Amino acid sequence: MKYFFSIAILLLCQAASIGQASRFVPSAIRIGADPGTLGYMIFSKKRNFLELEADMDVDRFFVVADYGASSFKLDESTYTYDNSGSYMRFGADINFMHKDPHYNVAFFGLRYGTAKFRDQLDYNTRQLIQSSTGWPDSRETASNTGAKANWFEINTGLKIRIIKQLYTGFTLRYKIFMKVHKTDGELRPYYIPGFGKNIGSSAWGFNYYVSYRIPFRKKIIYTDTPVKKKKQKSKLKTEEQ
Repeated sequence: MKYFFSIAILLLCQAASIGQASRFVPSAIRIGADPGTLGYMIFSKKRNFLELEADMDVDRFFVVADYGASSFKLDESTYTYDNSGSYMRFGADINFMHKDPHYNVAFFGLRYGTAKFRDQLDYNTRQLIQSSTGWPDSRETASNTGAKANWFEINTGLKIRIIKQLYTGFTLRYKIFMKVHKTDGELRPYYIPGFGKNIGSSAWGFNYYVSYRIPFRKKIIYTDTPVKKKKQKSKLKTEEQ
């Protein structure tokens, strides 16, 4: 998230130099969270996570950043697996409802995701092979303490105003080209924070958000392009003649 706010500061400085009239000067920042995380915290014994989202408009585009913290646990009779870490996403969206006076959003966008995490597998050798032939009954451990992964996403979704500056919406994600590029142990990670189960290089994802829009200035809704205005002026001149 620190990179997002660094970009925000740079754009705001640019806003001061350009002036309030420019359509490419950011007008607001929107900050939100996924309330579905509360359900996981209360009811799930396997997965817990917290995810925050922020976006800032640049005309019909948005600069977007997400941050999440995650934990995942499997507790079976023959083994236990623990995974915990954090993840971030950065990217941009294009808004197809940029003329809406309530600043509602229907978007398509791209993201780059990265995760840092640790995981550990504990297992009992005799129970794992389900044998009573005298196989040593010992507890073994395999782990990674500094694993990293990255991927790309194709996203689409909505952000709709509920009341005043409060919005709700969703993001549908298609995650692709996931790669675990750093592990410090022999264990192949089973779960990647922010991505999901490590059973392929692609996965689907879904988030529901509630967010609050903090305006910097009143956003100008541009409804006509300069080309259209020129055509209208030439048409009026023709009619007058």
